[in-house]
Amino acid sequence: MNEKNSTQDISDKPREYVLETTQEDYDRMKAEGIDEEAIPSVGKHIFRRRTRKFDPTDAKIKMTMFIDYDVMQHFKKRAESPNAAPYQTQINQELRATMERDLAEDENKFDAVAERLANNPTFIKAVSELLKAA
Repeated sequence: MNEKNSTQDISDKPREYVLETTQEDYDRMKAEGIDEEAIPSVGKHIFRRRTRKFDPTDAKIKMTMFIDYDVMQHFKKRAESPNAAPYQTQINQELRATMERDLAEDENKFDAVAERLANNPTFIKAVSELLKAA
C-alpha cells in the first residue's frame, strides 16, 4: 500500500487496495491494547481510490514569497477601489500577463525561424533528399 500520492497522476483508473484481517491479526491487535473500534473486523476489506483529472492551468497553489513593501502597498491600494479585484488576484493577473507576453515572444521567435527555413532553398533541398532516402 506504499504508493506515492502525486498531483500529476491524472489517471481515471480506480486504485483498489485489499486489506485482509485474519482472526490471528485481530487477536494480536486486541492483545496490543488497540481499541476494538479501531481494529478492522476479520475478513477482506476493499478500499478504492480514484484520482481526479485536473487542468494545471486551473490549479491554484499556496506559496510564500517575499515582495517589496511598496509593491504590496501599490496592489493593496488598487484593491481598495470600488469593484476592484483583491490584491492577490491582481498580482496573479499581472504575473499571467507577463507569462503570456513571454510565451508569445517565444512563439514569434519560433515562427520567424520556421519562416526562414521554409524560404531557404538549401534547407528545402536537404529535407527533400532525406524524405526520398526514407
